[in-house]
Amino acid sequence: MSLMKRFHFGCRVSLVAISALALSVPACGTSVLNPAFVNTVSGGQFPVTPGPSSAFVLVRALNETGTPVEFFVTIEREVLKPDDNGEFVLDDEGNLRTEPVRETARILTGATGLSTDVGVLFPCGTSPVTLVGLGENLLSTDRHIAVGGGGAGGATGVGITVENLNPLSLASSNFNCGDTIIYRAFRSTGTPGGVLVSTFLLPGSEQPFDFTGPSTFIEFQNLLDTAAGEVDP
Repeated sequence: MSLMKRFHFGCRVSLVAISALALSVPACGTSVLNPAFVNTVSGGQFPVTPGPSSAFVLVRALNETGTPVEFFVTIEREVLKPDDNGEFVLDDEGNLRTEPVRETARILTGATGLSTDVGVLFPCGTSPVTLVGLGENLLSTDRHIAVGGGGAGGATGVGITVENLNPLSLASSNFNCGDTIIYRAFRSTGTPGGVLVSTFLLPGSEQPFDFTGPSTFIEFQNLLDTAAGEVDP
């Protein structure tokens, strides 16, 4: 059994066996994986959070509703700001100026089986992830999840806005690079759409280091580094 059976890189889907390193990494960088293939394999012990040794934030979408649910996971990161000529801009103190950029991953989870738990892996080394939340604009009025739907192409179900679901902030120490953030959707009577979403954090700083199996996240980081080194200048 391979460590991972599915990566979805925002641009395309690739079936891979991570142990064989047979992976084509696209430029868009975001990857989606089923944590069931990351946490355990053949009885060994494997990391459930990226931890301090690999620069990722893992966001898991956990569906306990019994019907397909699509999560609209959005992050904001700070990237270097170029001018019209492509040169990076300096501020008045001579520091490189950055600007916030958002990325949204629409994660479709199934009603049963392993597809109810799907994760999104966001690199956070070069460009720090500063906000993580649900909704394409990280607003309380956004459509945070869609319930129902499914089928070929991931048809969207009925959109639901979840109350009191604020984005997590790096500046407020809600999470750090290396952590795992879990959004759990579950049935709740008397709420809009009959579904609520709760948030959990698995700190990467508490990740142990004595595993009987390899760290999937470090292997994936090595894959990204190798792929970047093979890109023609």
